[in-house]
Amino acid sequence: MSFLNSAALGTPTTAKTTDDLPKEETSERSYLAKRKIYTPAPVEPLGRPYGPENPVLNSSLTSASRHSIFWKKQRIVAIPVCNEEDYIVPCLLALATQKYKADKVILWINNTTDDTCLRARSLIDQLPFELETVTVFYDAALASAGLARRDAMAHAAGAASSDAILFTTDADSEVASDWIESILAAFVRYPVDAVFGRVLLLPDEYKKIPAHLHEDEQAEQAYGALLEQIALLLNPEPYDPWPRHLEHSGASIAVTHQAWSKVGGIPHIPSGEDRGFYQALRQNGIPVRHALDVKVYVSARLQGRAQGGMAETLARRLIAQDECIDDIFEPVSRRLLRIRKELKYLRESRLSMSNQPYPELPVIRIRRNELQRHYERAERVLNFLYTVKHRVPENLQSAIADQYDIPRLALTGQGASVFHDRPE
Repeated sequence: MSFLNSAALGTPTTAKTTDDLPKEETSERSYLAKRKIYTPAPVEPLGRPYGPENPVLNSSLTSASRHSIFWKKQRIVAIPVCNEEDYIVPCLLALATQKYKADKVILWINNTTDDTCLRARSLIDQLPFELETVTVFYDAALASAGLARRDAMAHAAGAASSDAILFTTDADSEVASDWIESILAAFVRYPVDAVFGRVLLLPDEYKKIPAHLHEDEQAEQAYGALLEQIALLLNPEPYDPWPRHLEHSGASIAVTHQAWSKVGGIPHIPSGEDRGFYQALRQNGIPVRHALDVKVYVSARLQGRAQGGMAETLARRLIAQDECIDDIFEPVSRRLLRIRKELKYLRESRLSMSNQPYPELPVIRIRRNELQRHYERAERVLNFLYTVKHRVPENLQSAIADQYDIPRLALTGQGASVFHDRPE
């Protein structure tokens, strides 16, 4: 959801908007026709092919072998913590109730002056996993949530076996009772090396947020769903089919040790490290699943620990709504250009097997008062793509339908970012 996954939000008044779009991106119809981007994509995942150069990644395993080994892999959870004495106990108890337990949980307690460590260690005899607490103090000029998560995950990786699964969540979060089980199921079902889950507000916390903010979020999610369907029609991803969510939150990430190592760990940036990590995975051709059934619950507190995070975003929007929507929801023309460049990168990488630079595009943001126009434009593009799809020979359609077919104009059902049937 937009304000739960807002670590990368910039200052709306300084970001580029759709007024700055290049002329070649201003007409989706002419763009599609000129570039012939609607041609059905090959049935292959985005990124380099998996083979001898990537022998250890989950993508190269058969379904049967994934099923037999993933439930047995070592599981280590890394949690960055800063002054969370009010939340650390429910956080740990939620992990303790998992059907499939973690082998070890590491609390990376940084720049903390309250009783977080004491309260966490008071639970040791009640926890079904090994609990390690690491206390560090960063220089004030360097301290950040991004650095803490990077170091926490690096410490976890150093203590893990080479085929372990590394998990991370937030100290003020409560994972669902089936969090680990659902993550492992995603690894087994799909040939991926990372799983991102959803971050949901607790029901009582959901009610604290004004209705107009929920309505704005639902409008953003509906637009984002159209962008995702357009992307999947142009470049099918068998490892991350529809339905899927749109979030990349540090509150719910799981990654194989091999994939974590391949990308160099969590990016060394002060905030937005979760989105940065997803981009690093994608740029290295590592497939990711956005699993709707992997859930973490959070509060709607207004004083958080991460600069640019959910709490800061909520506090700002309660005073005045942002002029622009979340920057992950770009204009459809920019999304089409991004897809075309990624497909070109993919083709050239496969042909030359050289280290081509991953295509990067500047962020173009949409003003909130123009969202409806962009939504209607995305609908037109999606309608056009479905029309073209039905002209594809039936044998090709049937070959890809089982894995990639998307219900026409289906939305994610993510409108209410709250899980009302949360198990007690």
